[in-house]
Amino acid sequence: MPDLLEVKNLYTSFHTEDGVVPAVNGITFNLKHGESLGIVGESGCGKSVACLSIMRLIDHPGKIKADAIKLDGVELQSLSEKKMRTIRGNEMAFIFQEPMTSLNPVYTIGFQLQEAIQLHQGLNKKQSRTKSEEMLKMVGIPRAEKVFDEYPPSLSGGMRQRAMIAMALSCEPKILFADEPTTALDVTIQAQILELMNDLKQRINTSIIFISHDLGVISEMVDRVIVMYCGSIIEDADIRTIIKNPKHPYTFGLINSKPRIDVDLDKLIPIPGSVPNPLNIPSGCPYQPRCESAMDICKSKIPGKSQINEGHHVSCWLFSKQGGKIKS
Repeated sequence: MPDLLEVKNLYTSFHTEDGVVPAVNGITFNLKHGESLGIVGESGCGKSVACLSIMRLIDHPGKIKADAIKLDGVELQSLSEKKMRTIRGNEMAFIFQEPMTSLNPVYTIGFQLQEAIQLHQGLNKKQSRTKSEEMLKMVGIPRAEKVFDEYPPSLSGGMRQRAMIAMALSCEPKILFADEPTTALDVTIQAQILELMNDLKQRINTSIIFISHDLGVISEMVDRVIVMYCGSIIEDADIRTIIKNPKHPYTFGLINSKPRIDVDLDKLIPIPGSVPNPLNIPSGCPYQPRCESAMDICKSKIPGKSQINEGHHVSCWLFSKQGGKIKS
């Protein structure tokens, strides 16, 4: 069976008065049917922009270019906007980080759910209400019949996020993009939402692309992880390998900066420095100004992709023959 999603050499840039901002720099990855993929990295590394580009939700002054963006073998770049609108919601859906920016506060939860279902599935008003209430119950919302007629501001953050998930899953999409869906929630509700998404994935076999800055949050959620920095993929492997045997210094930094209950630490271990200005990316490897293992070649040349093991790749001169010593 061919891969569900194929992304090849995706570039997204924003043309501003100050210059061209390269948000995504030639990333390539595939997603299998029923697979969960994590995209991790600090804020501003291009995670969300990459996924919005796949759904063609980047407006002017943004510009998208790719060798391929294929869903079930269909090239999305060649589709008309009208056809693309039928794919969004039906075959691909997006859960945004803050539900109050996505739910219209002047319309009821039910109205917004019904609108999507009627648009994409052609159900009448009565049928769409029944389906909406079923979806609200599926995501664990009590009193679904009453919540259907309530407005977003009257619900808690966790309830609004559940309503967003119900809306995203109402048409049973093939791919669900989840952009840090638990960031604004307390830890108890976070755990409930993550458990809910795992349960729904098993029930309707939806593939999930989970966007996060926190490897800890998604370690139990995904099968495979790609790590992004300055718009590029710098490491990719299955989740177990990334957690137990990371290779790129940046991946090490992300893992070590996560608080752990099994280690007694007086303080957190932050990644030194800060993400560079996208209008002034350092020469060579973009991570080299922050990297304790940087070599001379890191300052002048961008590393290519090196294979560590089957399914595990890293873009770092420490693992390139041209860079000298290969570490394992």
